[in-house]
Amino acid sequence: MHLSEIPQKLGQTRTILLLGASLLAMLVFGMFLANAERGQLVDETRQLHHSVTNLQTENEQLQTLANQLDVKLELAEMRAEQLKQEVVRLEDEIFNLQKDKAFYQHVVAPETTQDGFFIDGLELFPTAVDGYYKATMVLLQQRAVSAIVRGELKVAVTGILEGKHRILTADNDDILPEGNVAYGFKYFQPVTLYLQLPANFVPESLEFTTVVYQYKRRRGDYQRSYSWQDILVAGDQSSR
Repeated sequence: MHLSEIPQKLGQTRTILLLGASLLAMLVFGMFLANAERGQLVDETRQLHHSVTNLQTENEQLQTLANQLDVKLELAEMRAEQLKQEVVRLEDEIFNLQKDKAFYQHVVAPETTQDGFFIDGLELFPTAVDGYYKATMVLLQQRAVSAIVRGELKVAVTGILEGKHRILTADNDDILPEGNVAYGFKYFQPVTLYLQLPANFVPESLEFTTVVYQYKRRRGDYQRSYSWQDILVAGDQSSR
């Protein structure tokens, strides 16, 4: 080797060393970045795991609450059904008591009145329209000294609708298109009224009640119940 070639060889060695140092530095820097990213991924994974654990705990709590609500709902539905059956039983009991009352009133005291006020000649006629009936009667009073009596005759129909006992009144159920019957007479007053019953309603009895007034003073109460079949006249009498 000539002396002139030594500097050239030293330059090549220096270049190789510089390249090696650069590659080593890049390798170290890359490892540093990889470790940093790995640490960040580990932290993110830990956070995600913590979030999943929290969500699982919250889901278990919600599931427990949902189960408790399902149990409460089932108990409430059972209680509601019991109350419904109790209401039906009480309705039947009240209806039977009212029927017994009407029956004994009809047998023992067919009409409750003061000073001779009563209903006579009551007849009930079916019409050509289902659920519509025509009733005719005469209101009378029998007193030694007659004076004009006034009041309002209230009408109620007892029967069965959709398997349940019902009492329909003119005040609450619109069974009388013209409303309750107002009266005022000295000896008698003919009355014609039209009953409008709901579809599928099976009537059993017809009841009249009124408070009798004379000279603006209350003279007494009147109540009379009739069996529907006893006063029903067969055939279409709508034109009568």
